[in-house]
Amino acid sequence: MSETNADAPTGIGARVKRREDLRFITGRGRYTDDINQPRQTYAVFLRSPYARARLGAIDTSAALATAGVLAVFTGKDMAADGLGDLPCGWLVKQKDGSDMVSAPHPPLAATQVNYAGEPYGVVIAETLFAAKQGAEAVVADFEELEAVVDPAQATGSTQIHEGVPRNLAYDWELGDRKATDDALAGAA
Repeated sequence: MSETNADAPTGIGARVKRREDLRFITGRGRYTDDINQPRQTYAVFLRSPYARARLGAIDTSAALATAGVLAVFTGKDMAADGLGDLPCGWLVKQKDGSDMVSAPHPPLAATQVNYAGEPYGVVIAETLFAAKQGAEAVVADFEELEAVVDPAQATGSTQIHEGVPRNLAYDWELGDRKATDDALAGAA
C-alpha cells in the first residue's frame, strides 16, 4: 500500500502528552524573563493601536531623552538600513498545486500597520522601567484605514497587502471534502 501526502499524520485531533505541567504548577518553571545577564538591555516594542493604518511621522526625541534609554528604532530605520522581511516559516501549495502567495512581513512596520498590535518600533534601555518610560514618550501619527475583519468577506474587501490579490494568501484544504459533507448531512 502506498502512502500519499494526504495520508500523512497531521497531529490534528491527536492526544499530546504534556511533560512540563508539574514544574509550572509548583512554581519551579523557568521563563526567559527569569534569565538575567550582566550589562543586559531591555526592549519594549511600540505597537499599533489600530487594526489597519498608514504610519505617518514618528517622533522619538522625547524617548531618546529619557534617562536610561539607549536607542529607539522604527520600521523606517530598519528599511533604511536594508534589513529585509521576515521569511515565511513554510510555503505550502495551494489546492491547484501552485505556490502560496507570501506577503512582505518586515520585523517592524515602516509605512502601514495591518493588525492591532503590529510592532512599528522598539525602545532599547538599561532597565525595563526606562524602556517602558521611553515607549510612552514616543508620539506616532496614524491615519486609520478600513480594516478587513470578516474572513467570509475578505476576498471582496479592500486589498490589504500589495501582491496578494483578493486578500487570499493561500487556498488549502485537508481531508476528503465529499466524505465530510456526507458525514455532516447524515448527522442532521
